[in-house]
Amino acid sequence: MQQLQKSKTDYITFPFIKDGLPLSSDSNPLCAMTVRSAGSMRFRWAEENPNRDKVLAAISSDFGSKAFVPVQLDHTHIVYDIQNNLDTDQKIGDGIITLNKALIPTVTVADCLPIYLYDSVSKAFGIVHSGWKGTGIICKAIELAGQKYGSKVRDFSVVIGPHIHECCYIVNQERADFFASNFGPECLKELEEGVQVDWNNGGGKLYRLSLAQANLSALLKLGVKKENIFISKDCTCCSKDGFYGSNRRETKIAGRSDAFTVQAAFIAWK
Repeated sequence: MQQLQKSKTDYITFPFIKDGLPLSSDSNPLCAMTVRSAGSMRFRWAEENPNRDKVLAAISSDFGSKAFVPVQLDHTHIVYDIQNNLDTDQKIGDGIITLNKALIPTVTVADCLPIYLYDSVSKAFGIVHSGWKGTGIICKAIELAGQKYGSKVRDFSVVIGPHIHECCYIVNQERADFFASNFGPECLKELEEGVQVDWNNGGGKLYRLSLAQANLSALLKLGVKKENIFISKDCTCCSKDGFYGSNRRETKIAGRSDAFTVQAAFIAWK
């Protein structure tokens, strides 16, 4: 699928698609994510991050000075339905949905999947953070939108943004078995002979895991139309010139568990 995006100084944007065609940003929300050059967007309720505050304030002006609404992530399946910018205050979870166009729901990612959702009928929109533990949270968000706003699964468009792809994401037998059982074997490929890995697996088989395929399988099973789903081809880990922040790549280079650039993924109306 063609990569539909444009680059800003500190962030990229990409539209939703419906029936295989991009939706206009004039009358629909845009998906967006900061890039590595913008610096760390790390967020914790008990911490200050002046760089994040400065960058997001500048980005907000591009979208009519709307309010960014964050949530502190913890690799859960928790999604919040919000009406105002204080509804997530001090909350821990991994997803936000709303009908309020004056808000900019945002999560942080650094190899995990930012997944954006939008119902062009009810106008419900939102975003989730989906690491391997959170695979399937996008379905929770869509189901919650149905409960809260009467949204229909068939009306949703979904974007899976830049994330670590199977080219760089190698897992052991235990995790492979989990994904094969819960999301189907098509999201896995046995690692080719001769490929070197930098961690000890105890001698078991290794696999390439496509988190995008796992989420795609879950979405299709739920009833989301394939022609309404866009998957970014960009891998955060092996992105050219380190365009994206990557937990796996940057931690390996620096040798520190905290040495990576967290990005802010968000959804906003112009």
